[in-house]
Amino acid sequence: MSKVNQKKPKYSEEYKIEAVKLSDKVGAKQAATDLGIGFSTLNKWRSQLKATGTVSKSADVKKSYSDLEKENRKLKKELGYMKEINDVLKKSTAIFSSNQIGDTKSWKD
Repeated sequence: MSKVNQKKPKYSEEYKIEAVKLSDKVGAKQAATDLGIGFSTLNKWRSQLKATGTVSKSADVKKSYSDLEKENRKLKKELGYMKEINDVLKKSTAIFSSNQIGDTKSWKD
């Protein structure tokens, strides 16, 4: 089967737009692999559609107020957890440091 006999697939404008949106979410390489198209083809579509303003990253990023509240609660919970971990690490470092200092004093005696 030679390349001369192979036809290039034709993709609709809607398909290209959805492919570019997917690439914004998961990355161009992953989107190209998932869709079974070439990375360079997807990049060409990205630049063409972004230049014409057909696809805008910020248009898809708008979140509702309730979504933002949920995310904020989640992030506050995560921050609290990280602060607890940090406190434990500080305390354990202090314990190990005091043990190390105590051991060093006993060596000198």
